[in-house]
Amino acid sequence: MITYKERHKKKNFKPTKDNMLINIDYLIINLDGNPFCDFPENSNFKLVHYDYGTKIFSSRSDLYFENEKIGTLQHSPRSAILDVNFAQLQFENHLFYTLSHQDLKNLISEFCDQTNYLFKAINRLDICIDKNDKNHNYRNIYDNIINGSYLISGRPKNLQSYFETFKGKSILNGFQIGKRTSDKIIRVYNKTLSLQLTEKPYINDFFTNNGIKNENVWRFEYQLNSAFFRHLKEISQTSDEIQQDMTWGIFNKSTLFELLKIATKGFFELHENTGKSQINKEKKIELFDFDSMRNQVTNQVTIIKKLKKGFISSTTIKKRLAKSLFREYYANEQDISYVIALNLLLEDTDFTTDKKLKVWFLNKMNFYLHEFRQKEKIQKYFYRELFQEHCNLFMDVIFTQYKSIPEIL
Repeated sequence: MITYKERHKKKNFKPTKDNMLINIDYLIINLDGNPFCDFPENSNFKLVHYDYGTKIFSSRSDLYFENEKIGTLQHSPRSAILDVNFAQLQFENHLFYTLSHQDLKNLISEFCDQTNYLFKAINRLDICIDKNDKNHNYRNIYDNIINGSYLISGRPKNLQSYFETFKGKSILNGFQIGKRTSDKIIRVYNKTLSLQLTEKPYINDFFTNNGIKNENVWRFEYQLNSAFFRHLKEISQTSDEIQQDMTWGIFNKSTLFELLKIATKGFFELHENTGKSQINKEKKIELFDFDSMRNQVTNQVTIIKKLKKGFISSTTIKKRLAKSLFREYYANEQDISYVIALNLLLEDTDFTTDKKLKVWFLNKMNFYLHEFRQKEKIQKYFYRELFQEHCNLFMDVIFTQYKSIPEIL
């Protein structure tokens, strides 16, 4: 039971208007194009190949520009599910603090021009906000969440704390909301302490050059994974401008602010706990005013907007439904009624690839059959010829229905 005194006591969160910085801290981009091997001798780029690849890609190389390592290029997927032209480029951390966003954009553009790769999408983007915590507000956020003074709105989330040893003592260095499988993760931690434990001089120089004194600087780091951008791609399928904003647009700070605003909504919204029946009725704690912060930093505008969920046609939901229908078809002696519903669903477009869902399903079907047998212990024989006949029958039914529609003169 929350007492009257606790309910009405003055909260100690006092946001300040000191300098703050927004920047990219981590970036992996998805590329599309024929596997690239080597640059000509007169190029500023150079690839140094590894003798081995990764679990996902058979080819892995370090990418250099003017003899400075700028990233790692991976191509030639091992799995048949992935497109043979799929590749990824991960950038070195120091680039985001030593180059301007425009210089980095030009660097990627020149790389794509020389390799004929297309910057297709973002696999992972980390955006960070750095700010001095003079009033020790940010350090107290975790304690206030744990003791129930602050509430986090939205669905249940994974919450982890980070402790570091400094001068022999254990110190709370921050916390994380979300887990590896989430479409986004938020990390809040003491960047000043982190830089004392792991030295990165280029970040210290970045703070100094931008008017931030490296004393009790706290970082709010948003990790946006590929699923986050796939979701945005679904709701922006009809807008080429928004599609552009989700690739090359990330080098505009205005776009970064809008992405932070979207990621925070419903995921990292804090409310004071005064004992009301619903969290959303509690007073909201404004950690950051993203619109005001954006106006202070840049005059650029962005066109990425968060749409209401009611208007979103979710490809993920359709894929889950397709898997469920296929499971029922397999478990119920290949009942044709499930195939009709399944094929109707697979005629829709997969907005993440611009192809029909049928292409995705045919690549996943064998994996699903293996999962049904091994994990769900559904031991049935699957007659592929019968499945193909059922699919062909579905197409005949659709063609017959189409022919029965009278022509409108």
